[in-house]
Amino acid sequence: MHPKAHPIALFALSLFFMARLDASLTWEKEKISTEVIEGQQTEVKASFAFTNTGDHIVTITGAQPSCGCTTAALDKKTYAPGESGEIAVDFHPAERTGLQEKHITVTTDDPNQPPTRLLFEINIRQYLTVEPRLVAWNVRDKPTEQLMVLSALPSYPIAEVTAQSEPAGTSETRIEVVEQGRTYNLYVKPVSTATRENTTVIIKAKLANHVEKTTVAYVFVNGPGSPGGD
Repeated sequence: MHPKAHPIALFALSLFFMARLDASLTWEKEKISTEVIEGQQTEVKASFAFTNTGDHIVTITGAQPSCGCTTAALDKKTYAPGESGEIAVDFHPAERTGLQEKHITVTTDDPNQPPTRLLFEINIRQYLTVEPRLVAWNVRDKPTEQLMVLSALPSYPIAEVTAQSEPAGTSETRIEVVEQGRTYNLYVKPVSTATRENTTVIIKAKLANHVEKTTVAYVFVNGPGSPGGD
């Protein structure tokens, strides 16, 4: 049996939806998604278009991004009934990779317009991905090989790939071709699991367009009390 809804809660909920219905600004989209390749763009742009569908002038009082890597700008702040505008959003990826979700909270002077949370979603694809990026053993485990899969973007195939432990001699690596230029298996194992140790594997790939990419993977030997340890 479902609990009976409290009348005050129902009244508050109805007011919220009435406010949404009476809100003046109507957005063409509240979410924009795009995809880019790492390092190819210093900024990624999007425009969130809107129209004042109400019967009175509305002023946008704020357009606040969720982080400093994103900016939001308006040509002007006040819009008459029937007038359209847009918020221009710039995202600066820097060294970021993977899925980035950036929110912009828009507020107005319209009491019937709750704050709108726009979402700019950017998937920054890497030239070379490593999955998983971390492999681990426990102290005194047998140092058997573990698998990491290296994958290249279809439009940027790998011409040559190497892997080297850092510090040198702490891990053994071997690379197996799964699909030439596209997919490789990287097998890694520590030279010793006698003591706790965290090291890296430096992966270098020369791509067919002469771009060289370096990424790292991690090799952990966990001691007692460590995550995954005894």
